Order: sequence, then structure tokens, then C-alpha cells
Amino acid sequence: MTLSCLYDNSRTLVLGRSENKVLWHPLFEDFARYYGFTPRACQPYRARTKGKVESGVKYVKRNALAGRRFSSWEELNEWLERWSAEVADLRIHGTARAADRSLRPRAIHTAGNPPPYRYERVRLRRVANDALVAVGASRYSVPVEYVGLIVSAQESVEHFEFFHQERLVARHPKAARHSMVMEPGHYAGLLRVGRRNGPPAPPRFDPNFGPLGEVMVRDLVLYELASQGEGGGAQ
Repeated sequence: MTLSCLYDNSRTLVLGRSENKVLWHPLFEDFARYYGFTPRACQPYRARTKGKVESGVKYVKRNALAGRRFSSWEELNEWLERWSAEVADLRIHGTARAADRSLRPRAIHTAGNPPPYRYERVRLRRVANDALVAVGASRYSVPVEYVGLIVSAQESVEHFEFFHQERLVARHPKAARHSMVMEPGHYAGLLRVGRRNGPPAPPRFDPNFGPLGEVMVRDLVLYELASQGEGGGAQ
């Protein structure tokens, strides 16, 4: 079981220090508490605090990489895997007096084997008139009946899930920034899909309109006289 881990002062982990106390990033602190280990930060500007870590980096640079060239990342990774198994894993560690496995990636082993840590970020959003929710510099659709309501957008590593009063109403894979993700089912009843013949033809006549009756026919001379002011108007 891993009891403590030593970290550098990267901004993704350490936000600062107050009275010799490390101010950890809240998400990382929650991660550490979930798995039950104690994080420790190196003293700033004192490389000797993590001397064993620095010596491991130096060992890889000088022994595995010095004087070598690689045509691709795949070739580099294949060589490092072989070098780790055939060279690094066989050396005797100076402190432990045993085969050194410190350069191999290792998972955090905890008591009780809890499920993997689930990263989530929850934000509240109002559904726009087009049934889209803006989150993560993109827009995602939810069913139209939620237009104007508040939903919670829960962000995981790969998805956005939208809830209304603890009910899951939509789930979308994360899209590239400034994208628009629309699911046709969210607009059911609003869009007419599959109609190829265009709108129906207008009716030829209104059946509710009464008969027109007889049309009066007049001589065009009457209109000409009326226009010249001689006829005193058509009768």
C-alpha cells in the first residue's frame, strides 16, 4: 500500500504555500484523499529534496538515450521498453540492495481496492431556445421540453452528462471546441423528416365561400367618359 508520494511544485498540483503549508489543487487533494495517500511537495529551488527522482532521470538520459536517434515515437517507446527489461530492471539499487524497479510506472495500491477515481465537474446551465446547452466552449442538445429550464452539466474525462432534478436527460461524447452537437431525437415532433414532395398544394377554392353571383358587364365608353369628367361617374 502506498502511504505517501513526493511531487514537484507544478502548477497543476501546487497552487502555492501559506505559512510553510502547501496549498494543493482541490481536485488533486480530493484524488489523494480518495485513495488514502499523503502527498508531499518538494522544497522550492532545492533539487536535492527529490534527489532520487532526479538521479533516475539522469540515469535514463545518460544510459538509455545518449548517442541514439529515433525515427518515430513508436521506435523510441519500443527501445525504452526493451532497455527497461534488459538493462534497468537488472541493476541493483544502491539503497534497497535489490533489483531496481523504480523506473517502471506503478499504480497506486490501496486497501480495499476502491473503484477508479471518477473525475467530475458540475456546472449549472439554462437551456437555450434552440434546446442547446453551452458548456466547454461547445453546445450540446437536450430534449426540447427542457427549453428554458436549468440543467446540471457533469463533465467526466470523455463525456458531458446533463441532468434535470437528478434525472439524466442527455449524454454526449466531448466534442472539439466551438462545435455543435445535436441529437435528432431531442427535436422529435418539431422537425418533419423524410418528406420529399414539398408542401401540399393550396386548395383550388374555399368550400366555405358563398357563390359569386352574376358579374355585371359595362361598356368601356362609360369608363372613358368618367375619366374625362363628362359622364359624372359610372352608374
